[in-house]
Amino acid sequence: MRGEGHEQINALVEAVQSRFPGFRFELIGAADGYGDNLRFSWGLGPENGEAVIKGTDFAELDSGKLKSVRGFIDQLPAAA
Repeated sequence: MRGEGHEQINALVEAVQSRFPGFRFELIGAADGYGDNLRFSWGLGPENGEAVIKGTDFAELDSGKLKSVRGFIDQLPAAA
């Protein structure tokens, strides 16, 4: 998954939320970064439930705001 600019990043999140209604993103561990680069892991699952999908994203920042995001799926259930 890849998003450049706020509109594309927002569209990525909206696409996931529409495909998995009722699921919520949660940060797994602490985000870490260097310069204008950021790495963070996330989980996606039902509210008050365990994450069934997990991933790691790499982001580029511009003045402290997201400029681009590249996402990788680390765990995906067979039925997704």
